[in-house]
Amino acid sequence: MNRQGGARRVVGRLVIAVSAFVGVQLQGPLAPSSADATDTADVYLSLSLVSGFPDNGGLNVGGRDAAKVTLHDSLGGGLKIGIFPQFTHRVVGIEIEYFGATGRLSALTTGSNGGASSGLTVTSSMTNLVVRKPGGAFHPYIGFGIGYSSGILHGADFPGRSNKDFDSTAAFAYQVIAGLQYHVSGRTFLFSEYKRLTTNFHWSDVSLNYHAHYALAGIGWSF
Repeated sequence: MNRQGGARRVVGRLVIAVSAFVGVQLQGPLAPSSADATDTADVYLSLSLVSGFPDNGGLNVGGRDAAKVTLHDSLGGGLKIGIFPQFTHRVVGIEIEYFGATGRLSALTTGSNGGASSGLTVTSSMTNLVVRKPGGAFHPYIGFGIGYSSGILHGADFPGRSNKDFDSTAAFAYQVIAGLQYHVSGRTFLFSEYKRLTTNFHWSDVSLNYHAHYALAGIGWSF
């Protein structure tokens, strides 16, 4: 009986030791944690309402600078996809975005009666480098982006231009951005953003140095 009791105690100790070893390994390298498996990056998709507030000036028609240039406020929408990888501690990330807004421009030009006017739609495809404060409900961020902007004239009425219907061009653009995300529940967040976009459009006989402030407000989802 003593020998059987001693054997049981030895076997019990071995089972406990093996169980403890296996448990430690499962918590360690043999079984990646859920954080390693599912939290390798923060990825999100967002939609926004976009308001544009262009600076006045910088319009050239037929080789002459236009006077009293007015770029009216514009309205549109935007879409962006962002990723903040784990190796940056989710502080530095990349965004790809597309946004656009439609407004109008008007100006007085030399030798014209009534001046010049046109509808103006500006769309931009940008890649942004973003730095943010991770953690918590509020995520403030700043960034810088480069890409291309398209300037589309529609219903254009410029002296000396035969094409009054539609004209488009594309140019290199850059922007600075600052914003704030607020996580309302689960994976849903609201955000607001300011951006300053700079580009230079050249159409047939018309050019425009385009500098605009943009205000964005929208909703997003993290994955």
